[in-house]
Amino acid sequence: MVELRLEDARLLRVAAHRFEQAGVLDLAIDLFEKARRLRPEEPQSHRDLALALGLRAEALRKGKGRLDVEAKADYRRAVERLQQVVIGEWDGRFPEIEVIALTEANRILAVLERAGVSTADLPTPQKLRKLLDVDLRIVMTWDTDQTDMDLWAIEPSAEKCLDSHNLTAICGTISRDLTGGYGPEECQVRKGLAGDYKVQANFYGSRSQSLTGPTAVQATVMLNYGRPDESRQTLTLRLTDAREVVDIGKVTFEAKARLR
Repeated sequence: MVELRLEDARLLRVAAHRFEQAGVLDLAIDLFEKARRLRPEEPQSHRDLALALGLRAEALRKGKGRLDVEAKADYRRAVERLQQVVIGEWDGRFPEIEVIALTEANRILAVLERAGVSTADLPTPQKLRKLLDVDLRIVMTWDTDQTDMDLWAIEPSAEKCLDSHNLTAICGTISRDLTGGYGPEECQVRKGLAGDYKVQANFYGSRSQSLTGPTAVQATVMLNYGRPDESRQTLTLRLTDAREVVDIGKVTFEAKARLR
């Protein structure tokens, strides 16, 4: 797809996500930049680029053991792109995506502030700045437009968090159901119950004609989200049949004292 130089934002995103998962972040960012120029009217164009920039900043910070100029620049650009999602006026297919983007922008602001970097000149207004750190965060996206996909999270107690039951006994919450775009859908548990959390996708079908075959769904699972000991894992699966409920994967959470 890259060698053919196709001017198709969806194909570029598919390739960029594959490079991102393989850790080839420079090329992933380049392709996300091209997709953003082709489809600036879609919030995912800005959010995908922001998250890739954030991953590269984190890789630079870990590799050098400090937050250098390049990492700071990537983090700052990431916040700017996420802020564009927060303030943009988007198609009705993307309800409340600005809430998810704001959560992600605040996480980066917290990283910078913990490193002693001033964030006063970054575009997120002070009244919107609040770190929403949680024990568990799951974000699901997919690569086919006009697709209805549901995120389900099954807690260790066997209680299921989904659109029709969006608040569980341990206060697991889930975002609005998106039935026509690329996601994201998000599940958060502020204070988790120790044990295994199962991540599922319910694929209702796609109304989009696709050149890349089956829809690929990606779930990013983050433990201790927004905290210094945050960890993440990305799970990817290709779906072919509508009304297909599939297990994407599971994550084990061990309750412990929170780091601040």
